[in-house]
Amino acid sequence: MKFTSLSFLLFFLVIYCLHWMIRGKFRLGFLFLASFAFYAAWSIPFAFHFLTIVLLNHFFNKQILKNKSSFWYPVSLFVNFGNLFLFKYFYFLWDVFFQLTGSIWFAPESIQSFLNSQFGVDSITLPLAISFYTFQMVAYTIDIKRGNAEENPSFLQFALFIFFFPQLVAGPIVRHGEFFYQLEVWNAKKEQLFEGYYLVFLGLFKKVVLADNLSPVIEPVFQNPELYDGFTNFVAMFGYSARVYCDFSGYTDLARGLGKLLGINLPENFHAPFLSGSVRELWTRWHMTLATWIKDYIYFPLGGSRVSELRGYVNLIVTFTLAGFWHGANFTFIIWGFLHGVMLSVERKLELIRKPDKTLKTPKWKKFLGVLYAFGFFSFTIAFFNGSSVPNSLSMLQKAFTGGAGIRTNKLELILYTIILTFILNYIQTKPSFPRPNWSTKLSFGFLLLFSLVITILLGYLAPGGTEFIYFQF
Repeated sequence: MKFTSLSFLLFFLVIYCLHWMIRGKFRLGFLFLASFAFYAAWSIPFAFHFLTIVLLNHFFNKQILKNKSSFWYPVSLFVNFGNLFLFKYFYFLWDVFFQLTGSIWFAPESIQSFLNSQFGVDSITLPLAISFYTFQMVAYTIDIKRGNAEENPSFLQFALFIFFFPQLVAGPIVRHGEFFYQLEVWNAKKEQLFEGYYLVFLGLFKKVVLADNLSPVIEPVFQNPELYDGFTNFVAMFGYSARVYCDFSGYTDLARGLGKLLGINLPENFHAPFLSGSVRELWTRWHMTLATWIKDYIYFPLGGSRVSELRGYVNLIVTFTLAGFWHGANFTFIIWGFLHGVMLSVERKLELIRKPDKTLKTPKWKKFLGVLYAFGFFSFTIAFFNGSSVPNSLSMLQKAFTGGAGIRTNKLELILYTIILTFILNYIQTKPSFPRPNWSTKLSFGFLLLFSLVITILLGYLAPGGTEFIYFQF
């Protein structure tokens, strides 16, 4: 069920009305069933598979709460990461074995034949949201093990924590401390309603108006970079940066807005990332819930920066390489993460050499150059993030930096205008939140009426031909 469809709007309106009519624990059960139905609309068998994983995790967590050294802790990690590996990385590893050995046993036809004969299917399907719900459950289990989570939720509370449909498919990755306490005091405030509407409108604008209109212009370039001239390849990388921001932050806005309308505050996932003066700063503002997850559960356990200088750089590179691999089972994502890890290491080394005085205010011209550098690096690495293969990505970079003849897109203005609007949207994020909670009732009613009309127009006339959210594939 696409977020940007009228069918989802009708689904949410029914859930919203019934949700606030139901009280107490019945509301908890109702919202869980609604979230389960939302996932089942994609696949009923995988919905029950997902429910089984949640049931197992709830059992594991109960045992670990009783005994922090319980053997159920490694069992829990094995089940969660095993589930993720089987569905997301099996084919990648199988293909690596085939490339290394050339054995017919690892040929794609062999595994296809086996699956067909044993299970009646041609391939292993990637379950929706598996990366996000795995990370969310693993984080909670690790926090219990560390003694940082003592909530001891009921099954319904835990199931809703994982299944909550506004953020289920592509995050933000919610921590236990950001969710469970809200179930104890579940009352929507007036400002939540206004801000929820505003975020839904903003998310739809980013996704439907900007990202979806840019997609058909730049995707052909990424698919066949050798057919286009150097300038088009160059601009397409910057265009995709704007698209992925509008698409993913648009989804986050929708998730947070829908959550607020249901009385649940979800964490922010983006905060003006393209106004960052360095790659390090960019990663404190981009996909923030993933960035904090890899910091807390990969980088710090490796030793973080509290080790030798060289080991600290290795930790950064390993952490971001794994973060790249989390995005997808492809060498392009591994290279993308590796490049970010290397650049973060370079920035750290330069800081150690220069030892800048952090009490001094950075001049505006330096800040501007920093923004150009960070946005430029992010955009150039996009060739790997959105590339179908390593040769394809290298071809795009080679064409972009050496020039060459080929087709030039006639939609350069659209790419340019979208990039400008993207930076304006980033700038807006630095300003105080809108709308104001102290509006008059008359003004509030007008605001809700106007936004309802705009949302219906966006969904009815623009969304049907749109693309799925980029991060749904992860």
